[in-house]
Amino acid sequence: MMLCGSVAAALGAACKPHHFRPPFFIKSMGVCAFDPQTLSFAGTPVEQAMCLMRGMDATRNLAPQLASLPPALANRIGQNTGLPSRESLHAFLSKQDLDWDFADYLHYPVSRANDNDPAAPMARYFVIHDTSGPNYGHRAFPNDVDVNPKINNLINFYCWDGWGKAHVIVSRDGDMLVSHDFAIPWRETKFEQAANFAGALKGLFLHIELVQPRRSAAGHGSRNDARAPDPAFTTAQYDRLALLYVIASVRAGQWLIPAFHAAIDADIRNGHDDPMNFDIASFADSLDKVVAKLEGPEVVQAAHP
Repeated sequence: MMLCGSVAAALGAACKPHHFRPPFFIKSMGVCAFDPQTLSFAGTPVEQAMCLMRGMDATRNLAPQLASLPPALANRIGQNTGLPSRESLHAFLSKQDLDWDFADYLHYPVSRANDNDPAAPMARYFVIHDTSGPNYGHRAFPNDVDVNPKINNLINFYCWDGWGKAHVIVSRDGDMLVSHDFAIPWRETKFEQAANFAGALKGLFLHIELVQPRRSAAGHGSRNDARAPDPAFTTAQYDRLALLYVIASVRAGQWLIPAFHAAIDADIRNGHDDPMNFDIASFADSLDKVVAKLEGPEVVQAAHP
């Protein structure tokens, strides 16, 4: 099921902040050494991903930089080869009734930095988040956590005023809510919103939220959210995330650089820890599977009648 902008406003909420947020400045360009001149982090695209695709360890500190990535990612990130055709992707999306939110927009590019400045670079980073809620505190997760409607009802994330947090939100059973098309510049991390950049980063990052409830864990304070379900994310979520990554990369003309919210905001006070316990191998496996489906004879034939 797809939820979209046609959902009645009465079912959502006004999400625009109600109070003034004073500008704030960051003291460093982050653990992955962002360059404000080139609007990119340090290193090759694959090296950037190895720095950016890391979450928090058991001590709630940023984990060490990855030594390698699965081939499904390492052989694609930053490249413009191996991208599915728009025609085959359109046919695949149509078969899944995803025309309205995705297939019909494949001919549009992704957003550009500096709030869609035509002279600025296109979005480079595919940022993965989790919702970090609902928080069950000291209560156990429900046995049906992956399909529980109180957890997975995407109406809970619908913002009738257009201020949805991410571009797309993915529930644990694979439903998706599009808050902003990938052509719309948006910011969700503290790093992007820092006054140092004067808005230049708005549009450089695309944001995906994965629904993940949390609960308290021992040794982390009385009101923490340091424990996620096991597994942290479902196969349906990894499959949808891989499809969104393909869609965004096709529209960008090259395989985007995946990143974690935790790594981007790691040097900022009260930065986030998401996506908690994300399994990169599962994401890579889902990516290989969706690309194989897009290259299958049925999709190719549908794309070229």
